[in-house]
Amino acid sequence: MQQKAQSVPILDLSWTDDSTKRRQLLAQLRAALFDVGFLYISNHGVKPNTVSKLADRLPSLFGLPVEEKARLSKLNSPHFLGYSGFAEETTLGKQDQREQFDFATELPIVGREPETLRKGEHRDYTQLYWRLRGPNQWPQEHLLASFRTALTDYHDAVAELAKRFVHLIEEAFEIPIGTYDHLFGAESRSDRDGEVPGICADDVGTSYLPPQHRLKLLRYPPSDDPSGQGVGAHKDSSGWLTFLYQHGTGPGLEVLSSTGAWIPAPPIPGTFVVNFGNAFEAATEGAVKATVHRVVSPGPGDDVRYSIPFFMGLPLDMTVRYDACEKLQTHRLKTRSLHSLIQDGITWVKVNSGNGFEVTKMLD
Repeated sequence: MQQKAQSVPILDLSWTDDSTKRRQLLAQLRAALFDVGFLYISNHGVKPNTVSKLADRLPSLFGLPVEEKARLSKLNSPHFLGYSGFAEETTLGKQDQREQFDFATELPIVGREPETLRKGEHRDYTQLYWRLRGPNQWPQEHLLASFRTALTDYHDAVAELAKRFVHLIEEAFEIPIGTYDHLFGAESRSDRDGEVPGICADDVGTSYLPPQHRLKLLRYPPSDDPSGQGVGAHKDSSGWLTFLYQHGTGPGLEVLSSTGAWIPAPPIPGTFVVNFGNAFEAATEGAVKATVHRVVSPGPGDDVRYSIPFFMGLPLDMTVRYDACEKLQTHRLKTRSLHSLIQDGITWVKVNSGNGFEVTKMLD
């Protein structure tokens, strides 16, 4: 494994093809999961031209006419998808010096008003969190040719990478590969038995709609303030894992270490930065941390910073059975497999991946 100075590791996913190196890679992944919470991945399988076709369109996207940006405003979307202007968002009470477009897996609206609830319906679509699920607002094709195709291709490629990477995490945790597949729209036992198509079911009979992944396309302009806040210190509240592409060469992303120091995580060609959301921390009862990070604005004379975080979505109504907090916390110190811990699990963790999460416990 290559090692970035000051401890953000770089994992080479091509090592999965070699049995000896695969064991080393899994050990490195376990260390990254439990000790850092942030890592780079290289040789990840996403084609460079899939990335460049989207990344190269970012200046034109943010250069759209003011009236087109207004038409795409998030204010027009109950699903919080669309455009946010410069410094319209705040973190820790301070304006974030960036503008952004939010996109997601293209899906139809499912949320409904309470009076439309149907008797005996399998799922209550009147719950407010279902309003988060819905279609994108797209730039007009004549203003930004082939943008929708480029974004969709990128989305699909990173979604496939995310699924493969979760399989690698499962292997590192020593639990069966595919344990979480039913959460992400993969074929389930009920699909194979000819039940409701497109719905996934877990081992206790709970079914889920395939989740909606989300992407942000971000632009950070240079700032005259040497301590300018591109985005303030935060954990990712949306999704399971985050896969970040950083466009260009300038610094900006910083990760908070366990000692309280800010570690730079600059762009490295051919890599994604991976980190874990609040949902992942909740599901592992804090054993794997959602690490605090921030972006410092480019300085005077620096290039504009662009980045594309992809947030791996979870079912909005998901409930997952996991082990007790104290057992998972000691996993990093013991050799007992996580699979055996889950088998005698005693808690339930409920994750709402739209606006954060909530945790409920059922102790034996």
